[in-house]
Amino acid sequence: MQRPARRFRVLLLSALAAGAAAVPLALWYLSSTGVSLTLHLVLAVSLAILLSLLLAAGLMGLVFFSAESGHDRRVADENAAHEPEVWRDPPPG
Repeated sequence: MQRPARRFRVLLLSALAAGAAAVPLALWYLSSTGVSLTLHLVLAVSLAILLSLLLAAGLMGLVFFSAESGHDRRVADENAAHEPEVWRDPPPG
């Protein structure tokens, strides 16, 4: 099993690679439909694709990082100590 920080980096690098592959495809599609590719359009499309993928991967990665590193369990235990009737785990099944 990989450490949570390493898995988080791998997830972000994978999103960056997917974005790097998606940008040329999107620009090719736009040019094949007859859209004039100006500098501003190329920059806007490129940044929109890359930043959207990195934001989504980053937020999802933080959810997994928090759960795998034990942060969620520590917070749940601390909250259960203060309000046991609210933070009790539901019965299984």
